[in-house]
Amino acid sequence: MQKIFLTGLFIFLMSASSAFASIEVISLLETQGKGDPALLIGATDKMKEKYLPDGKLNSQILAFYVKIPGREILFDTGLPNGNISKRLSENGIKPEDVKIILLTHLHPDHFGGLVADGKAAYPNAEVYVSKIERDYWVNELKNENVIKALGLYEKKLHLFEFNDEVFDGVKAIDASGHTPGHTVFDIKADGEELLIVGDIMHFVDIQLSVPDVSVKYDVDPDKARETRKKILNYAAENNVKIAGMHITPPGVIKVKKNETGYEKF
Repeated sequence: MQKIFLTGLFIFLMSASSAFASIEVISLLETQGKGDPALLIGATDKMKEKYLPDGKLNSQILAFYVKIPGREILFDTGLPNGNISKRLSENGIKPEDVKIILLTHLHPDHFGGLVADGKAAYPNAEVYVSKIERDYWVNELKNENVIKALGLYEKKLHLFEFNDEVFDGVKAIDASGHTPGHTVFDIKADGEELLIVGDIMHFVDIQLSVPDVSVKYDVDPDKARETRKKILNYAAENNVKIAGMHITPPGVIKVKKNETGYEKF
């Protein structure tokens, strides 16, 4: 894991706490590995040869613990019985210390860590998720794992709508497509801004340069493509850093436009 402090000009990695930085991001790595390019939608053989020279997708799962003035928030929780709690502990944060969890969506690698050995992994946490997302998985799909996990936090579960300001300086942005209620969180504090972008991209090696490429995980690949372009365009035009759950660790990047799409800088 790595600590990142956002200022107007710099990112400091593996640094002590900075008195002048308003947004501190602790990157929490769940796992890394390789993926099958067959997961891609809309990628030609030529694209794969150019962006995936070893014929494999670089794959990772992350969560983020973000500190802003007056509040600390865990964004997503990784896999069931996974490594996110361990990563938090390595940073001196015990499970019982986590008071707020914001979920980008309800795929297992994002909500699964709510549960540890059948119990609430974060007993003192208030959990926030999009109402559209909750309704999709609970009422429409009747997903047992989602129902059980959210049930452990029944009295502490809060639902929000797109464009709600969930907290002062933390706004829920419509990022639907990957899932119906997939949410990007726009964090602003003292002139600094960070987007927690969840799963707008799974494989940045190709999807950043060619944002038209979607993945088979997307419930609506066409809408996911539109969302990806919208969020990346905003980040590029406004010089805003993004933190993504599947971006190469530490998972926080800046992007700019290029001839085919976008690139890191």
